[in-house]
Amino acid sequence: MSIPVSLTRKATVSHAAPTPRAAAERIPWIDTGRGIAILLVTLYHSTNWLLGAGFHVEWWSTVDNTLASLRMPLFFTLSGLFATKWLRASWGDLLRSKVLLFVWVFLIWETIGALFFQLGLVMQDKCCGVRDTVVGLILAPVMPIYELWFIWALAIFFVVARATRSIDSRLQIGVAAAIAFVALMNWPGINDGWEGSAKYYLFFVGGIYLRQWIIRYGNTRNTALLAAALGVWAVISVVLGLFGLSHFPGAYFVNSIAGVLGGIALSRFLMPVRLLGRIGQQTLPIYLAHTPIILAMAFVIHETPLLGLLTPVAMILPPILAGLAVILALRLHAVLASTPARLLYEPPLVLARRPVRPRPDAPVAPGSATR
Repeated sequence: MSIPVSLTRKATVSHAAPTPRAAAERIPWIDTGRGIAILLVTLYHSTNWLLGAGFHVEWWSTVDNTLASLRMPLFFTLSGLFATKWLRASWGDLLRSKVLLFVWVFLIWETIGALFFQLGLVMQDKCCGVRDTVVGLILAPVMPIYELWFIWALAIFFVVARATRSIDSRLQIGVAAAIAFVALMNWPGINDGWEGSAKYYLFFVGGIYLRQWIIRYGNTRNTALLAAALGVWAVISVVLGLFGLSHFPGAYFVNSIAGVLGGIALSRFLMPVRLLGRIGQQTLPIYLAHTPIILAMAFVIHETPLLGLLTPVAMILPPILAGLAVILALRLHAVLASTPARLLYEPPLVLARRPVRPRPDAPVAPGSATR
């Protein structure tokens, strides 16, 4: 979350085998869930930019929209599961060890994203002047642009959760639920970052304070319960999509709650697919680099004879492009991690602080659990 583990400093700079303690603490279905979520995010962006390149892949847009109620709620819930230690940390530790990472990679990759976004505009015969791009980047810290709003939101979430740690967890969840209830009616928002924060803080704070219940549910051996949860989410999603009920008050809110339960169930069922778990342990480099890679590949396809050659197989392109983007993003990170270019993924050591040592006496609202 944190994107859990994969967004921490340790995960971005080390390729060493996990320590025995880390291996013991790792919960396999959570890694699988993160892997599922990041692949669905990549598929979503792949579909969007293939549409921009002129391919008729509208069917995949329908699939992506159906999966949306699982994709982001699950991602943010898993992000909150191991955040309690940061609530117990001092402000200095939190800001230097956690928030700094988010801010650093957001600013760097937001700039990279702005450059590659121009390729998308060219594909769509649009233009964006240098002035508009520069203004957008200047405002990005308060009005995030492009797909990195997720990283921006996580930085906000950790700060808010730390600031409110002494408030009754029931009140925190209740207020977040009321905000999400309105935001999840999917009314047009002024900015993806603010809109997404309103929608998904509930799931992050729920991951923090309902951690014990969520872990217990995720570890259950009752496969009938898991199958029912996945089935309920699927039925709700299909019904809302078929009848256009997503804007009906409370409908998408319920769908998203069901998406978390269904997503955890799906994670349990797919846990034997070890590749998903491995992907779930390194989501940060994928999240940061996948969109520029997708844009570059879509641009090459659009501007070359590949556009005509691939048109007959357009319907299978979104997952293929998404898979290539994941592979290339991980390969890029592996190549750069041992070079000065690792600063693309982590702040310089001079700005960072040693790993956090949570204060055992720090107050946290009732209902929380330490890792």
